[in-house]
Amino acid sequence: MRISVIIVSLNGRQRIAMPLDALRRCDPAPFETIVVDNGSNDGLSQFVAKEYPWVKLVRAPQNLGFAGGNNLGIVNAEGDAVLLLNDDTDPEPGWLAPLARAFENDPRLGVAGCQLLYPGTGLVQHMGGVVHANGLTDHEGWGQQRIEGDAVVEAGDYVTGAAMAIRREVIRSIGLLDPGFWPIYFEETDFCARARRRGWKLAVVTDSRVVHHESQSQDGRMSARFLRTYHRNRLRFLIKNRRWHEWPRVLRAEARWIMTGARWDQFLPCVMAYAWAPFHALDVLSMPRRYR
Repeated sequence: MRISVIIVSLNGRQRIAMPLDALRRCDPAPFETIVVDNGSNDGLSQFVAKEYPWVKLVRAPQNLGFAGGNNLGIVNAEGDAVLLLNDDTDPEPGWLAPLARAFENDPRLGVAGCQLLYPGTGLVQHMGGVVHANGLTDHEGWGQQRIEGDAVVEAGDYVTGAAMAIRREVIRSIGLLDPGFWPIYFEETDFCARARRRGWKLAVVTDSRVVHHESQSQDGRMSARFLRTYHRNRLRFLIKNRRWHEWPRVLRAEARWIMTGARWDQFLPCVMAYAWAPFHALDVLSMPRRYR
C-alpha cells in the first residue's frame, strides 16, 4: 500500500517543520510527501524547497480553503491512498505502517483516522466523531487516556481531516472533497458521509498516533468568526446529507438545542447561517450526484 501524505499550509512556515521532520524520520517512509502552499506570503514555499528538497511542492494561486487545497494535493498524488495531515501535527514514530496494514487487511475500509492526542498530556483529542440530528458534532474519546493497543475500531460518523487516510478507490467512486465548505469545517464530515452511503467503512487505527497542536482554548472555539463559519457549513452539511423525511427530526433537534443548549452568542451566527440556506440548496442541486 503506497501512501501519499498531503500537508496543506497557509502561512505555516513556523510550524510545518514539525510534521515534515516526523515524516523524514518515518519508517517506513511514505510513498511521497506533498506540501500544498495554499496562497502563503510568509516564504513557505522557499523554506520547504530549501530545507526539504524531497518534498513535492504544489503552489496554489490563492487560498483555496481546506477542501480545495487538499483536492489540489490529491490530483497531484500518485499513491494507492492519500493521507491528509495538518501542518500543526506531530506524528509519533511508527504511526504510518498501521494505517497501511489496515487498508491491506480490509478491502472495504475506505477512510481511516488516527488516534489524535493533545500535546504533553496523553489525552485523546479525537478518535472518530458523532454527528447529531441537527449537524452538531462531538468527538469520540475526547479527554480520555490514550489507547496503547493496536486495534481498528469503528469511527462513528466521521474522522477528522487533521489526520485522515483515504483509499484511492473511494475518491474515484465519490469524488473529491466539496470546496463549498469554505474555508474550513465539515468538509471531512461530508466526505465520510458520502463514502459510507457508497458502502465504504470508516475506522480509527489506534496504533497510529498523532499529536495535534490545535488550541485547547474554548475562547477561540467560540469566537464570532468560528461560529459564523461553523454554523454556515453545518447547514450546508445538513442540506447535502439529510433526506426529506429526516427534516422534521432535524428541525425538532435544532429547536431543542436553541431553547436549551445554545449559548446566547450563537444566535446571530445561526440566523446568518439560515440566510445562506437558499444559496446552499441551489449549489447542491447543481452538483454531480456523486458529490451529494
